[in-house]
Amino acid sequence: TWYARRFDPVLPEHLDRFTDTGEWGLDRPGFVPCFYDAYRNHLTVALPVLEDLGLTGWFLPPTAALDVPPDEQRDYADAHDIDLVADEPDAPWLMTWDDVARIAERHVVAAHTAHHTSAAGITTAEDAEREVFDPVRRIADLTGATPPGFAFLYGTIPEAGTVAGDAVLASGVRYAITNTAYVR
Repeated sequence: TWYARRFDPVLPEHLDRFTDTGEWGLDRPGFVPCFYDAYRNHLTVALPVLEDLGLTGWFLPPTAALDVPPDEQRDYADAHDIDLVADEPDAPWLMTWDDVARIAERHVVAAHTAHHTSAAGITTAEDAEREVFDPVRRIADLTGATPPGFAFLYGTIPEAGTVAGDAVLASGVRYAITNTAYVR
């Protein structure tokens, strides 16, 4: 509520206008609530709050996590550096593609690799296909548009000249979402 009273939600087109023209175009400072890692409580807890407050969230699911059956989700999360809350109720702990489709009706869905991978973990063309290009395609297939942003595990910036960085640049996404900035 505090943020909703003081900030305007930022959409990709707001970032586009700002980066293209230098004009902010919103009445107030911007707010981008981001939700990473495909936790089911993003759908059951965060989404209703965002919608009640009129805020737009940015959701960045590792796409392979969306395919994991509920009885395998805890093991998958442990193997892919996705921290599940220890006292969270029983499975499912992660969202599904149907959940992300619901979110995409009003919110921004961006890419966050397939298997929650760092940029340093992407060193081959096969890695880039699996962790960058395939998630971008799958989200585009779901939403009807190339995701506007991409994030790596640990929020690292995709550096041009690396396999990971070049893949993000070639993927068609407009923004790299890092721990400290949106980079166009």
